[in-house]
Amino acid sequence: MTLRDVITLIQSISGHPCHKSYYCLALAVYYSCQLPFYTGLNLERQVYPLISQETGLPVKSIARSISRASSDCWEYGDHTKLEQIVKRKLIEPPSPKELILYLCTYLTDLPAF
Repeated sequence: MTLRDVITLIQSISGHPCHKSYYCLALAVYYSCQLPFYTGLNLERQVYPLISQETGLPVKSIARSISRASSDCWEYGDHTKLEQIVKRKLIEPPSPKELILYLCTYLTDLPAF
């Protein structure tokens, strides 16, 4: 799986795919997919610092960007495609961490938690 694969998947569910916040979401998914799932997903300690090193943005900015991208997916994105990824009907928006986990699970073909 490459970063391009992640970006392509995110673009398929995004509302406004050209918004810069989607790049942070793509990096979060990409780096999270490389972590062992059994250790738990600690975005603030494991993933956001890696994104910060790559982009030069502060961790708080990264968290806000990912939250905006997650909200944009829910408000303006393709719910049908998102539900195909999640493999169930969603009745409320996933948190940013949940969205990252769903996308990682989909990309790595691991069973959902």
